Amino acid sequence: MGIIRLALQLATTLLFLNTQPVQSFIIAMAWSDTWADILNGGSPRWKVDDLDAKEKALAHIVEHHHAGAGGSSLDNCEPMRILCPLAGDDPFVHYAWSQGHDVTAIDIVPDALKAMRSHFGDDVDGWTSEHQEKSGLVWKHKSGRATLFEGDILMKRPELVNSFDVIYDKDSFGALSLEMRPKFCERLSEFHKDAGTLYIEVKNKETGREFGPPYHVEKECLMDPTAFGTWFEHKASLGEVYPLKMPGMKQTGHILRRALRR
Repeated sequence: MGIIRLALQLATTLLFLNTQPVQSFIIAMAWSDTWADILNGGSPRWKVDDLDAKEKALAHIVEHHHAGAGGSSLDNCEPMRILCPLAGDDPFVHYAWSQGHDVTAIDIVPDALKAMRSHFGDDVDGWTSEHQEKSGLVWKHKSGRATLFEGDILMKRPELVNSFDVIYDKDSFGALSLEMRPKFCERLSEFHKDAGTLYIEVKNKETGREFGPPYHVEKECLMDPTAFGTWFEHKASLGEVYPLKMPGMKQTGHILRRALRR
């Protein structure tokens, strides 16, 4: 722990350089420490592993995506390509994959993605990895329908531009500081296909709204021009999507749609 603190202090002194590698290093160190505590039985923070919540999320996605694409909400059999940013070890990734969808997750913490891979079974040959020059370490599942990027979500990834029908964001936006949100939203806008669906879950807090993470987020926060407002249209407020065990806090959902590129 002493080495970690020293590294964080050193990285902080270098922050004035305002370079992406330095910022990525700081983020990786901070979240690695958090995930080490979670995986060792510490506080789960705002993790939700209840599969029922993941089923509800996918149901919302299917309903709104197919309806938005000009079809019926009953036309829900067509596989979608889904991106899960800052995914940690969210069971949604495996659940959506088990329902026939193509899933891609991005997270900066190796241990979180290791836990994610374990959801797919104990087959040691189930995953292959390669280090790509522009994207860092990339894990691919033998099914060909699951890909995990180990690295910074803010990194440009040309191979993912205009690639995804759906983005599933559980609390990522609300976990980021205000200064990081513009670049985060810009990246997601790049990765999204035109008219694609962004399903986003955020916290609605009774008190302490100025503090976080997690931060209090409402529709107006999402649709600010410095956030998603430049690239997305707000289509639906879902209200409380499932109950939390955290007093004074609700898990609320929104549906956004990627505006057509001009």
